[in-house]
Amino acid sequence: MNKNRKIAYTTYEGMDNKQSKRKERYNMNKTTAIKEVEMSKHILKGLIVSLLAILLMAFTAAPALAFDARSGNIVTVASGEVIDGDLYVAGSTIIIDATINGDLIAAGRTITVNGPVNGSIMAAGETVNINGEVTHAVRVIGETLNISGTIGRDLLVIGRKFSMASTAEIGGDLLLGAGNARIDGLINGDINSGVDSLTIASTASIQGKLTYISENEANIQSDAQIRGTITHKLPDVKEKIATGIGLWGTVIGFLMILVLGIIIILFAPKRVEAVTESIRTRPWASLGWGAVILVAIPIVASIVCITIIGLPLGLITLALYTIVIYLTQLFVGLLIGKLIIGAYKGVVETRGALVGALALGLAILRFLMLIPFVGFFFRLATVLFGLGAILVSERKLRAEAQNITLV
Repeated sequence: MNKNRKIAYTTYEGMDNKQSKRKERYNMNKTTAIKEVEMSKHILKGLIVSLLAILLMAFTAAPALAFDARSGNIVTVASGEVIDGDLYVAGSTIIIDATINGDLIAAGRTITVNGPVNGSIMAAGETVNINGEVTHAVRVIGETLNISGTIGRDLLVIGRKFSMASTAEIGGDLLLGAGNARIDGLINGDINSGVDSLTIASTASIQGKLTYISENEANIQSDAQIRGTITHKLPDVKEKIATGIGLWGTVIGFLMILVLGIIIILFAPKRVEAVTESIRTRPWASLGWGAVILVAIPIVASIVCITIIGLPLGLITLALYTIVIYLTQLFVGLLIGKLIIGAYKGVVETRGALVGALALGLAILRFLMLIPFVGFFFRLATVLFGLGAILVSERKLRAEAQNITLV
């Protein structure tokens, strides 16, 4: 037995002298809940496929992209190429052999990264393979996720099947949510995971703690090295259902705002572009006015609601205020997408190109909002810039209309 294994110990949270009764209740709840959980999984998988399909269709319909953004059925970035800056890719099959001196953001069916990435990776696909060296963090969502390269910082993984080869190394922590997971490589930090089954192979080396939530005990092979404590938590059935519904709700929320954005673009493309342009050209004015609006309107509406006559007006104002806050992500998402695929003048002028930019931008923005702790600040910034830009753009449109009238 390896000496490093001897200093590790296992604790089972929630497993006391009432274990048998708890297990009985757990099994009963599990039986009644399993159908809901499985249904959520199937629906979630279908929605993820739909999301990727929307992105792929939007990109293949878009015109030629700028140097840092590429799309197509099969996208290959050759090994002799060096990209100084961020690279955004969408396609059915994506193969990255080049050196990227920046971040890589990819969406596709099969994504394979062989070349070095001197930055971070964000990827969503059915199958994602990370074989090269990544200096910063990696965040991936997909069906099957395989890691055989080196990651300088943390790895965040959400998928059905996860595999980490013996050649792989993670410089930071592993945050894992998967059905089946197998770890063969080196992890210099902790593992925090929620899995159906977990295998720690004999070649694995975990320098930190291992904490996992699962119905089943992990298969930790005899020669595996785990320097920290091992904590196994039984999942609460209600929490499991809530997690499935939460993921399902996230994807549905994305599709809902995307469909709403498409409708608004089709009927009012100039007004939408005016708001996004205000964020780009007058960011500080948008931010300042956004902060004022965010704080002032609820106060004013609450004061108005005190009187019987003003109650309907106050309630309507609060309702519209909530709707506008919800719509702010449209404008920020569209701006992100336009900056990515519209670096050259004239690329994002048609409604179809705007829809493609919106789909990409919203996907990236939603992904950023899911990041723990940091996601809150992305949400707040989205609301502030969006609210302020609506006011700034409206004032600009009115000024232009007055000038035209005077002329």
